[in-house]
Amino acid sequence: MKKLFMLALIAVAMLASGQSLATIGWSGNVWPNSGSVHVPTGPINVYVQVWKGGVTDMPGQGADISVVMNVSNNLGGTDSVVLGYLGDVGSNDEYTGQVQQSLLAGAATVTVDFVVTDLTDMTTFAPVNDQANNPAPLTYNVTNVLPNDVDVTFTMCMSGEMTSGAPCVIGSAGVIGTWGTGVTMSQVSGDLYDIVVTFPAGSSPAFEYKYKKDGCNSWESVGNRAVTLPTDGTTAVTLGTDSWNNLPLGCGIGQTLTEAKVFCFQVCVDVVGTAGGVCVIGSGAELSNWTTGVEMTEIAAGLYQACVSYPAGTPIPLNHEYKFKKDGCATWESVGNRAFTVDNTSAPETTLSHNWDDGVGGCSTVATQDETWGALKSMFR
Repeated sequence: MKKLFMLALIAVAMLASGQSLATIGWSGNVWPNSGSVHVPTGPINVYVQVWKGGVTDMPGQGADISVVMNVSNNLGGTDSVVLGYLGDVGSNDEYTGQVQQSLLAGAATVTVDFVVTDLTDMTTFAPVNDQANNPAPLTYNVTNVLPNDVDVTFTMCMSGEMTSGAPCVIGSAGVIGTWGTGVTMSQVSGDLYDIVVTFPAGSSPAFEYKYKKDGCNSWESVGNRAVTLPTDGTTAVTLGTDSWNNLPLGCGIGQTLTEAKVFCFQVCVDVVGTAGGVCVIGSGAELSNWTTGVEMTEIAAGLYQACVSYPAGTPIPLNHEYKFKKDGCATWESVGNRAFTVDNTSAPETTLSHNWDDGVGGCSTVATQDETWGALKSMFR
């Protein structure tokens, strides 16, 4: 009787500790270890070992053992995976299963936990530690790379900019030349070009790029454009249409002037004088792109004027800068650049009048509309 009572006490104690007389004795040695880093280009293979006296220490799979891996990621995705028997490791049975790639794509972390069950009495064993003795739940870190190939479409409008050969896209990623050799684009129509470039799985989702024209020989002067591709399993990305040097977007895509706009530039030099002609110079082809300048006509004593036209259909908005040169278009003003904007809110005719260097001047202002059409027409460039 005393012997039976002692056996009952042992059974109660074992049940209280989460085990039974037939329970699993141990589970652990999970691989990979918690805190390890993984790329989302495929699943993570996970391994765990189980020992039950008199069961797993026999050759082959021990009977009545179930191992389930519960998976979750930081985005709220979950999965439950029944692990399969892999083989014997000494007296232990080893089981394996996979954290699916779909739970890795776009995630920063993935957490796994295990339910190891003795099916003879439905008791479970916990905690299930990894090979570094970190207790479950175990966390795996997902590094920021593309989980799959991504086809990226680059589209660029030359916006009326001349080119002696097809442009190319070039940038920091290897598939677009690592700033060495760009990828030549195909002409869609007119000034519009595009190209599809495949960024391979495992590569960085972040890169920078710009364009070269004249057969991939002449660089844009603008800064690099930056892109970070999605890492959630997306397979194709179409970037927004770019324009050469970030000029207003033409090619029938962007906003354009609904009517022609005329800008007349006037400068008074009667106080400072000039030893030759006067010109206005600035950004944009109409003002010579800071090269030769546009010759001005003297319309009153010491007052010079030049008018430029922006025809209907011109891509807008145009944000330009300008200043004046005198003495045969040789001597620059010392003031900073002046700015103006061309868009559909601009008046049909705008006169911008200044004194040289924004100083003192005594010229009589002559309004553009007071000129005869013949005189006005002669001022256009």
